[in-house]
Amino acid sequence: MRAFLLRSFVLAGLVGAPLVAGCTLRRSAGPPPSPYCRSGFALEGVYHPERLDVMSGCRVASGVVERVKFERFDGDVHVDLRPDDPDRGLLSSGNDALGGDLVVEIIPQDRGVVAVPDVGAHVAVVGPWVNDTTHGWREIHPAWFVSAGRIVPASPEELARVRALLRGSASDRDS
Repeated sequence: MRAFLLRSFVLAGLVGAPLVAGCTLRRSAGPPPSPYCRSGFALEGVYHPERLDVMSGCRVASGVVERVKFERFDGDVHVDLRPDDPDRGLLSSGNDALGGDLVVEIIPQDRGVVAVPDVGAHVAVVGPWVNDTTHGWREIHPAWFVSAGRIVPASPEELARVRALLRGSASDRDS
């Protein structure tokens, strides 16, 4: 009987200890949601990043492109994306002002590697999910990957302009 109890306690310890440890040990965050996620400062190269609250350092969203606009001021390409049903949770009530679209922005520095989609295309996009506190809507900004479209590199003039804006933006933050 004593040998039976001893074996039972040893067996319970061998089985129970890993179970308890598995429930209490801290787990890592796991792999990023896409191989296109970038490390480092998520808003690198974004004009006035202080207006954006990063909700997630990297998200994947998919939907249909409703509109594409090349912004002259900062060189960003603004894409209005009608998110697929599983991604509607990325929106806020502020996105209602855009007809329920998610804003996706491709910065000029990335236009040599990130495709600009065509209106009507169904695409997946990858980048930081942010809350634009100036406009009150949610965005993927900057987009690090767009699954379909064409590469439209920024012109030397557009790149010079954004570099000047970013220098000014940095000095605005320093003062």
